[in-house]
Amino acid sequence: MLVLLAGGALFLAELGSACPPGGPLAFGDCDRVRPLALTVLALGTALYLAGLSAVLAWVTNLRRRSLADGRAARDWYVLVAVVGLPVAPLLAFTIVSALR
Repeated sequence: MLVLLAGGALFLAELGSACPPGGPLAFGDCDRVRPLALTVLALGTALYLAGLSAVLAWVTNLRRRSLADGRAARDWYVLVAVVGLPVAPLLAFTIVSALR
């Protein structure tokens, strides 16, 4: 929920900013950078949440089958949460740039 709130707040801050000075993501270039930045933000948020959900499902399945305990599940989830923060936006930028 926190990721959705932060992504949504940044998305709305970008859309709500005036165009000549630009928003927090477009850096003043509203014609070319703003659509790219908003797309990367939305896709990065979706990829991050998909990764966290996949790991949560995986460790829940491991705990259900008694192959991991609660500490191991938490460790995997925290590891993916930390590693996914820089990886999701970079992957989103790569995908959006390749599709342009």
